[in-house]
Amino acid sequence: MRLTRSFGYFAAATAFSAAAVAPAGAQLPANGVVSIGKVDSVYSNTLKEQRRFLVYTPPSYGDTTFLPRRYPVLYLLDGDAHFHSVTGLLQILGTGVNGTFVLPEMIVIAIPNTDRTRDMTPTHVLNGVDGKPSPFFKTSGGMANFLQFIKSELIPKVEGTYRAAPYRVLVGHSLGGITAINALYTVPETFNAYVAIDPSLWWDNRTLLREAKARVSVPGRFANRALYVAQANTINAPDTTVNQHFGAIAQFDGVVRAFNQSGLRYGFKYYGDDDHGSVPLIAEYDALRFIFDGYKLPLMLTIDRPEFIREHFARVSAKLGYEQLPPESMLETLGRITMGMDTTKALAFFTMNTELYPNSAKAHASLGDGWAAKGDTARAVAAYERALAIRPANAKAKEAIRKLRGGK
Repeated sequence: MRLTRSFGYFAAATAFSAAAVAPAGAQLPANGVVSIGKVDSVYSNTLKEQRRFLVYTPPSYGDTTFLPRRYPVLYLLDGDAHFHSVTGLLQILGTGVNGTFVLPEMIVIAIPNTDRTRDMTPTHVLNGVDGKPSPFFKTSGGMANFLQFIKSELIPKVEGTYRAAPYRVLVGHSLGGITAINALYTVPETFNAYVAIDPSLWWDNRTLLREAKARVSVPGRFANRALYVAQANTINAPDTTVNQHFGAIAQFDGVVRAFNQSGLRYGFKYYGDDDHGSVPLIAEYDALRFIFDGYKLPLMLTIDRPEFIREHFARVSAKLGYEQLPPESMLETLGRITMGMDTTKALAFFTMNTELYPNSAKAHASLGDGWAAKGDTARAVAAYERALAIRPANAKAKEAIRKLRGGK
């Protein structure tokens, strides 16, 4: 039966909202506490201090129903301030809630500050944007050490502890924004994508802006790297002098657009309705959509033609630079949804899962469900037996075989 596209999408989306709000087997926590992450730490020999960081892992990370997999990692500056917003976006856009496979599920490593001025300024200066001395800038100029800490100490700690895929994103706001830009300049191999939200490019007589042309005009320097810059509306009507902060960002955008020969994939957006404090949330959303442009799974195309999902993830893999298979849980959910529409298509998704994840007991058990629904007892039993061979304690597969064999 072929559903009309509009009704089919509604039916699929409704089914997704029921089936994919939480991972298989998820329940409300018995202790009544909802947790979105944990605190970890690493000692930095570079900075001579213990650095704590917040860790978010997606719902599927600890779900033993499916085989363990690896996830891209987002490193978030001013981490304690932006942890909730970024993890919330990923929870909605990456886990399949309401069928929204817009972003890959990701690990988030949020880095709180100890000495923000020290770590997020590239040079030592004592004067602020107004040209006047500021006591807050006494420790400025330690960004090179901070980036070295991230590259040589934090990232190895994260990748040695958590199941990280070879794709990293760095996100920073304000001084964190110029940290992201300087990381692109000086350690471009460390991250695949950089996000600078309303960056403080006025710093030290626009030192990073003055470097921009030389950096982006070198052919191939930033090949396979992405940069997204967000600019807030920081113009005040009563201003009688040049707005250094606003002007520096606008000039940076002009330079990159005019001279970029580096292979850098560049995105920029001006947020006229947001100021410096409100812009991070909306910019985080747009930046992630820009970085992972093309990742979004066209739901109805996939349901109409299951093989499309292989082609889609082949394109995603080519764009991101590492192999990304369709997640096992995604194929499982698609199979369950289409079981109520077309068992042939459901079998296609279940079969694909066993091909991509041959050591998954869940994938083989679901294939058994598909063959049983199709009325092919022999193939159903064979699939259930394969699931039992992988996971002998699979009571559901044992019961299914017993029923298919007439209770024996």
